[in-house]
Amino acid sequence: MTAMLERWTQLPGRVLRHEDQGAGHRWLEIHLPAEFPAPAPGQFVQILLVNPSPVLLPRPMSVAAVSRRGRLLSLGFLYAPVGSGTRALAELAPGAALEVLGPLGHGYPLDHPGTPVLVAGGRGVAPLLFAADRLAQSGRRCEFVFGARSVDHLVGLAGAETRLASSGGRLHLCTDDGTRGLRGNVVDLLNRLLPELERPSVVHACGPHGMLKAVARWGMSHGLETHLAMESVMACGTGVCRGCPLPRSQASRTAWNPDTTPSLYGNREFAMCCTEGPVFEAHDLDWEEIE
Repeated sequence: MTAMLERWTQLPGRVLRHEDQGAGHRWLEIHLPAEFPAPAPGQFVQILLVNPSPVLLPRPMSVAAVSRRGRLLSLGFLYAPVGSGTRALAELAPGAALEVLGPLGHGYPLDHPGTPVLVAGGRGVAPLLFAADRLAQSGRRCEFVFGARSVDHLVGLAGAETRLASSGGRLHLCTDDGTRGLRGNVVDLLNRLLPELERPSVVHACGPHGMLKAVARWGMSHGLETHLAMESVMACGTGVCRGCPLPRSQASRTAWNPDTTPSLYGNREFAMCCTEGPVFEAHDLDWEEIE
């Protein structure tokens, strides 16, 4: 992984839009001053609720959309209120004030040569919607693989269809219960698609860790460059608190060099999800140790 730290800042913002997306998910759109650096697909921001607030720590949020409107930068997020922080976030009405820190971490290397294969599991679709937008803007087509428990949990499906229609990309669906697309999981679907994939292909994935572990192993077994957006408990999002370690692979531990590694990265044994990730190449992590 390239030893570099991205430029980030913290600025005040306001909620522009906040609405239900079905299956317990919400769509949040925030306006920020134009000088806020635009995140890349796969990067995240920290959203800090202003006082009085029921939570102290900011919420790490993967970015699902970026656009500029006049002198403002608009960020979109697809999320589910599952903890105290996101439940408090879900209560914010349009016009509410908040603080945003970012952009943080490393995103997907969409400039790598090869056909992009975007693999989403459930609400892990959020950064891949953004990736599909970016690819469409550059005139590149992609294969979009989207899986969930049931058709009701294919949240953001309409957005994925719209994005792919503009670029000639193909959408492939699967559900655990067979209510839409192939009955099975994303690896089952990838196995079915493998003979059709243009080579070289580059996999970019986001979803639950169990799914990412399976996709990482699938990609490595087929010799495909595979990048995975990981999650971990984060407090600061900048590497200071050391609270989001992920175990390095043996190859990554061997290659680790203290003389060229930034201080806010991890150590020989562990990578920091916030500064070295959240997107990792499959060979960088020890998948036997990841839960």
